[in-house]
Amino acid sequence: MSVISEVSKAFFGKLGLFVLLFFVSGFVSAFERPDQPMAFIYGFVIISIGLMFIYNIFRNTPEGEYAVFHMGMDAKKYVTARFLYDSFNVILGYTVFGIPAAILSGVKWYLAILIPLAGIGFKVAPLGCEMSVYAFKQSLGRKKNRKGVPLSIDGNWMINALLITAISFAGLIGGGLIIYYELYLPVVIIYLLSVLSIVPGILLMRKFPFELYKTALYADKVRSELIKKQQKKETGQSFEVKINESEGSRHGSTGYKYLNELFFLRHRKIFLKNQIIFIAMTVIGIGLMGVFLYFEITRFDDVSKSVLRYLFTKHPGIFVFFLAAFNTGGFMSRAMFASCDSTMLVYGFYRTPEALRKMFRLRAFSIFKYNMIQSVMMMIFAIATILLTGGENYFGEIISVIVTITSFTALFSIRHLTVYYILQPYSKDFLIKSKLYGYLSFIYGTICFFVMFIPMTNLFAAIAGILIAGLYFFTADKLIYKFAPRTLRIK
Repeated sequence: MSVISEVSKAFFGKLGLFVLLFFVSGFVSAFERPDQPMAFIYGFVIISIGLMFIYNIFRNTPEGEYAVFHMGMDAKKYVTARFLYDSFNVILGYTVFGIPAAILSGVKWYLAILIPLAGIGFKVAPLGCEMSVYAFKQSLGRKKNRKGVPLSIDGNWMINALLITAISFAGLIGGGLIIYYELYLPVVIIYLLSVLSIVPGILLMRKFPFELYKTALYADKVRSELIKKQQKKETGQSFEVKINESEGSRHGSTGYKYLNELFFLRHRKIFLKNQIIFIAMTVIGIGLMGVFLYFEITRFDDVSKSVLRYLFTKHPGIFVFFLAAFNTGGFMSRAMFASCDSTMLVYGFYRTPEALRKMFRLRAFSIFKYNMIQSVMMMIFAIATILLTGGENYFGEIISVIVTITSFTALFSIRHLTVYYILQPYSKDFLIKSKLYGYLSFIYGTICFFVMFIPMTNLFAAIAGILIAGLYFFTADKLIYKFAPRTLRIK
């Protein structure tokens, strides 16, 4: 199991990266400008720039702490060993998966064979710079930040997250302009510079005073413990509700229906606050696509060749991906455990199969109503796009769009809830502790992503959505009735 886990951690992400680049670059080449090779290189560069903010061999791990602090291993040898091991993984993974994927995408062989070296360069250059900056700060006597936390060699996680997000958005928008106007030279220059940066990056790493490694490791340990403690505190506080005794069901409900209505009523502000984030993201996405649609309508003589029309009518799987991403089911499931089930599960009547099934059905419908807010916005924009770019391709296409989005909204509304009832992945601190839950979420997200690239009509997607959502709900209902009395418990 350890070997399988290590191999999957080392190579599964690299395989996913190049499969993603191959499919996305192939999808780009389906339009008027068949530039799959440069789309592949561009995607590799943008993703590598984002990932370079994540990689850091100075991040505290149980193995590193044990080797350096308890066994007294030489810090320079330990860092060198970890770096060589990571570099070997990159070279092997990028050679086995990256070079074939690049050649199949049409990339010239002399650029394709540089992919492993470019992968190393995107890791070495920023790491060498971070080590130099950290050593310089330490030499000036800057040991702690303004909050009194020891300075770590790793950057602030919030700043890194914002940078990765900005790079992703800029890369998405810039990619269209670069491919449309064939501005390939800057992309190739950055790609080649990443290879050339290996030598100066290694030289910077060699000059690092490794006696500071223990200081850096300890600083990261302190910071990670503070972050974990703060996360536990914030997670608990985010679900705290001030109970108003006068606030009850507005529909005269009783029993479990009353309990469910009371839960969602008392958590309304929390859920709406979380919902606003998804609504804002939906508005931003629709705004950007609206600008692109305006550009298409004003620039193209034949608006029926609109890229957005092509996506909404030939690849409705794009709805599936966005609906899966902008879904509140996971947040609500955690809230249910934190503010309801963690208390109610001590009572025997609440753990009966009939009670759990009834609460599951009530909760599924309540989550569905919340998720329909951004789904309706998506419907309106998709329908408007189809009407503005030539109307329906066949009778009932507009209805099919509505049915597709509604059915998949229902599916994703119960997806998290079902996994919650079967696995119960949350600890007493309301943090996720189940690795299987993480694996299932990754698989589910990957499937939803690749569905975007499958050509189909909206009518087919609507029928498939109804069948899949109906079958999923029926199966989940049966599984929860049978297994949830044993699996939904406090861990």
